[in-house]
Amino acid sequence: MIKFVEGNFFDYKADIRINTVNCVGVMGAGVALQFKTKYPEMFKEYLKSCNENNVQIGRPHVWTNNSIFNEEENIIIINFPTKLHWKNPSEYDYVEKGLNWLSNFLLGHEGKTITVPALGCGHGGLDWNIVKKMISKHLSKSKLDILVFAPESSTEKNEVQIENKLSNNKIVRLLPSSETYPLKIKGKTSSELYVKGNLDLLNTKLFSLFVNSKPDEKEKNVIFQCLNNNELLKYTFLLGYNSSFEIDIVKYLLSKRASIIIALPYSILNLKIRKDLLEYWDENLITILSIGNPESKWNISDSVKMLKFRFKISNIMLFTYYELTPIIKYKNDVMENNNNHKFFINYWNESINFYQDINATKIGKDRTTNEPNLKPILELLKL
Repeated sequence: MIKFVEGNFFDYKADIRINTVNCVGVMGAGVALQFKTKYPEMFKEYLKSCNENNVQIGRPHVWTNNSIFNEEENIIIINFPTKLHWKNPSEYDYVEKGLNWLSNFLLGHEGKTITVPALGCGHGGLDWNIVKKMISKHLSKSKLDILVFAPESSTEKNEVQIENKLSNNKIVRLLPSSETYPLKIKGKTSSELYVKGNLDLLNTKLFSLFVNSKPDEKEKNVIFQCLNNNELLKYTFLLGYNSSFEIDIVKYLLSKRASIIIALPYSILNLKIRKDLLEYWDENLITILSIGNPESKWNISDSVKMLKFRFKISNIMLFTYYELTPIIKYKNDVMENNNNHKFFINYWNESINFYQDINATKIGKDRTTNEPNLKPILELLKL
């Protein structure tokens, strides 16, 4: 039985949910963006299926979440293509073919509840009055409880509000398919980027410094000896912003007029600039980068995602850890990225085995200056 309802479809319990998508693996706005945020594992499988050319008009992608811990999370998501490419409008013929498929799929799911958005309306540009009749034609005889949501019940209004907030704060959203998406990671990640400041820095060579959030004095001394190198200051630094010490590094580099990309571990709309940084803040030298939902609050999952994203986007990485506990758990993630160069500060301790595993080159002392010998790093940056 079909019921036409209003509100947010995630507020309704359902066994099956329809998500309107394209065939190129992008969930960048509206309903699809909500699904991507709520079910990241689903998105990964959908993207893989698109890359293998298995998502087609009239041939949706089906993902099943089977949770042994929470039966309420057991759900089927049907990624229903209403577009070939996200840039293109939806077509009534695409909806028709998808509904033909859906009516057959649902024959084996009697007694379930399914939520259906306004297929192809909203960003797709189709007329809801026409689509509503198409849904009724194909699904009215189904023995499921079918909850159909009108366009005004989708996330369109919220999306407009978010876009206005981004625009008012001079924040740019970069989709993986955007022409301005960083070339070094294009095709390697599905992450949407939210960027504020100097976008050109994203396409420069990036030197990423990975530091302990609570370093001891030995580590601090080595780090600031590295940052005292005038040659290194000519290049773009990619830095975390997850601890007061990392923010101290940002402040120091800004005082030296170095170019910086700040990798935010939380929503870009929640950026808070520490007061003592304001006198050095220059958006010509700074890029703020976030990959999380622009309105989400801080959570450990987003923080970890940003750390792993830094592994992908860095050209050169320098690890300055004496105690490896904070970083060793990410060994496999570091090793997955073979297109960058890895270095470590050699403290002559047991950490050498970890660094050998990730194929990192040691940085020892320069005999003349008694400071870290950064020549191998500088030579690569100059190439």
